[in-house]
Amino acid sequence: MRIVKRSHGAEGAIIAAMKTRSLDILGKSQLPPAQSHAILKVMELEIAAGHEALASKVDLLEVKSELKSELAELKAELHKMEGRLSRWVLTCVLTCILGQTAVLAGLGYFVLEHFRR
Repeated sequence: MRIVKRSHGAEGAIIAAMKTRSLDILGKSQLPPAQSHAILKVMELEIAAGHEALASKVDLLEVKSELKSELAELKAELHKMEGRLSRWVLTCVLTCILGQTAVLAGLGYFVLEHFRR
């Protein structure tokens, strides 16, 4: 995206100079004056519309601050999810250890009872 500094005084001078040169060129092309002025007006409107479509530094700073706030929210949510995930993993590991201990105790009991006879 291209950023253009807007200086209304300089812009007016540029348009005035462009208007004079454009009218001279259109006049030399032997167009009727009304048609020359209409063509020039359309060109001015297109240039003005093009300037409105450009983002200014203020626009970009607003977008940047919005993105920073959204990023901060995402980071906070990520930390919250990280805590939940850590608790879930710890619960699963402890459950697996407890289950494995129960299976080994049962297997040990079976072996001891089987060989005691």
